[in-house]
Amino acid sequence: MTPAARYAAAIEILDRTLIGAPAERELTSWARGNRFAGSKDRAAIRDIVYDGLRNLRSYAHISGIGGARGVLIGQLISNNEELSSVFNGQGYAPPILSNEENTIIYSLKTDMSLAIKLDIPDWLVPKFNGKDEYSILKKRAPIDLRVNLNKVSLDNIAASLLKEGIKAEPLDMAKTALRVIGDTRKIPQTNSYLNGLIELQDAGSQALVLELNFPNYGKVLDYCAGGGGKTLAMASLISNNVILSAFDRDPGRLKALSHRADRAGIRVKLLKKDPVTKGEKFDLVVLDVPCSGSGAWRRTPDAKWKLTQARLDELLETQANIINATSELVSESGTLVYMTCSLFDCENEDQISNFIERNVGWKLTSSKRFELSAGTDGFYLAILNKL
Repeated sequence: MTPAARYAAAIEILDRTLIGAPAERELTSWARGNRFAGSKDRAAIRDIVYDGLRNLRSYAHISGIGGARGVLIGQLISNNEELSSVFNGQGYAPPILSNEENTIIYSLKTDMSLAIKLDIPDWLVPKFNGKDEYSILKKRAPIDLRVNLNKVSLDNIAASLLKEGIKAEPLDMAKTALRVIGDTRKIPQTNSYLNGLIELQDAGSQALVLELNFPNYGKVLDYCAGGGGKTLAMASLISNNVILSAFDRDPGRLKALSHRADRAGIRVKLLKKDPVTKGEKFDLVVLDVPCSGSGAWRRTPDAKWKLTQARLDELLETQANIINATSELVSESGTLVYMTCSLFDCENEDQISNFIERNVGWKLTSSKRFELSAGTDGFYLAILNKL
């Protein structure tokens, strides 16, 4: 495909995303319907679409034109690229710019508001506290690997990946982490990945798990396990005398965890019934609760345009219900851990403060923010114990 044809495909995909379709689904659907497109074409189209979603408002502001076409015109202008190299109407390229479009593009634009600069909906500005540092969300996220140190060293994995054409470097913030430099598409096909020696996981997420103190004996519960990234990270750190259980209210998500655990040679007890109903006690209960995901919006940029105040209110209620119910599962000397991948106070510090106000028998032992400025996704961690 020519670069211009890639942009035409990106406009088609982005237009559907702008009316509510999930970006990942639309990219997959387009690839299945256009088998002629090679892996480099698919990767390039994906990059165009995701960059457009990360910078949706600012690109549209730069061009002054609506829809996906306007967004990607703004993208090209922002990157100092010639519009005629893409919008030339030749072959499978997008149609040439009309006289009206040219007039709009080269007209004087007003200054950008903070919401447009940050590329977020207006209603979210107060929740970002007016911080320009969150402009990091406009950029592509790095790709990190978690190395199973029980089986192999960082140096050995880095050397093995290099032989397969993938360069990866260690990171100071997590002893288990490697950051991939350059092309990342081949990772799922590497021997290291297929043999369970590495997993794709943000270094901040790894550092989050490394903050936890695991018991030498007893039981650990990952209550909102999802696909199991943090569950597997925890499993690699606990002793054989600890039983690790995982539960998720969507049982379909645990299927991926089962496969990943088998690949890594890790034992995890998958719970089919909600442990809250059984009243079983655990020495450590970890809650990676459903949240806005704002700390990871570089990876899922369409999510920030779909979040509403009503949806955020639902998430806050869900988080409060989960922490209230699962606190009953913690043994007398046990620990309750609350995690989000959110940047918002209302989902983090405020949620914990409200829980302690409602439950006077608990104290906040420690808390920590993992900031985007550290080069990872954004996370919040709170560790609670009984008085």
